[in-house]
Amino acid sequence: MNYALIRKGYEVACVDHVGADLIAEKNGHRIAVSVKTRLFRPGITESKMYCIEKTHIEKLKHFSEQFNLEPVFSFVVCLADQKEIHLIIIKVSDIPKIFNEIMHGFSVKFSEKHIETIKSNPLVDYSYWGNEQIGTKEFV
Repeated sequence: MNYALIRKGYEVACVDHVGADLIAEKNGHRIAVSVKTRLFRPGITESKMYCIEKTHIEKLKHFSEQFNLEPVFSFVVCLADQKEIHLIIIKVSDIPKIFNEIMHGFSVKFSEKHIETIKSNPLVDYSYWGNEQIGTKEFV
């Protein structure tokens, strides 16, 4: 997530606070970012879905209001079988416009069909890394 924001020209600071993980600024536009990740391990048979919980959104909004920042949600999805990493960045205010509401939040689906829909949505900032080579040595 930091890498994508830096490549977009943002200054980024990590924060350790309920609701937000990063604060970023570019040309006077300041955002509070919540970063969530999901790893779908090799051979997994479960549905490729994630719930953006309403309680988490409220915590991010509260943090953003305290520091006069725009709340932004980001989601990193690692699909091990496909050797792909997908990054979705979206303004909190746009989440209900894109994702289906469910009991505790909003459903984000990551099947091939759903990823294409997400990628093409103008309200979503989408980044992708494929066939990445990850080192095999442990740095213990």
